[in-house]
Amino acid sequence: MTCPRIRLRALGGAVAVVAAAITVPLLSAASAQALTCAAPPGTPASIVEIEGTTGCGANTDATSGAWGYTDGGVGFADASGGALVVGAGLSGGVGAGESRGGQLAALGFGDEALALGVLDDPATAVVLAGPQSQAYVGDGADPILCEGSAAAAVNLTTGRSCVVVGSFRYAAP
Repeated sequence: MTCPRIRLRALGGAVAVVAAAITVPLLSAASAQALTCAAPPGTPASIVEIEGTTGCGANTDATSGAWGYTDGGVGFADASGGALVVGAGLSGGVGAGESRGGQLAALGFGDEALALGVLDDPATAVVLAGPQSQAYVGDGADPILCEGSAAAAVNLTTGRSCVVVGSFRYAAP
């Protein structure tokens, strides 16, 4: 029988490795067209900014906050029901998040990177995808999917997750 703390620590370590693998190239990447779309709580808003192939969006009701950021990709956030959502797409990647009452962060970095987070139930989740990779997180009834060579999706509320780094693959039901 394995201890849940050991599994969570291993998962946390694997997520940290994926985050480092995605973030290190980010720090050395040249800045492209940086755009920020911010819709903080307080007033319903729908914001879209597009410059060439770069774009961001933030959509929210008055109770939620949504922030989209891009630096050479697409970042989109959609929040309602008291949710806080951040979506960031960097260097050709797509980071998109949608939540109803939860907290969600989605980061896609590099060509053909897709980090997609969807939370229909109140929860907390993080989704990361590197070049040629995909990561997805869903509510309690949806699967979590990580594909490619650098991806992680973690629903911190349910404990469901997946991590892919090169040939290493890990999934928690």
